[in-house]
Amino acid sequence: MKQDKAEILEQLELIFQDTFTEINHTFSIDMARDDIEEWDSLSHIRLLTAIEAGFGVQFDLDEITNMNNVATIVDLLSEKLQ
Repeated sequence: MKQDKAEILEQLELIFQDTFTEINHTFSIDMARDDIEEWDSLSHIRLLTAIEAGFGVQFDLDEITNMNNVATIVDLLSEKLQ
């Protein structure tokens, strides 16, 4: 299913809210791993599992290791959902 980046960002925000109990910044495309204290290796796996389930996609190892900010995640999802 094709989604534009705004729709992806909107759905991604809900996944971030479900994954992290505290987000110190307003959710935006500029948010990075350093902005969320809880975003450690375990929560990274939980986040990616939720994203894969939510969007019906799968990421490879290279993609997973490079997904350290919202912009990268949105770009990858946009490519996969075309």
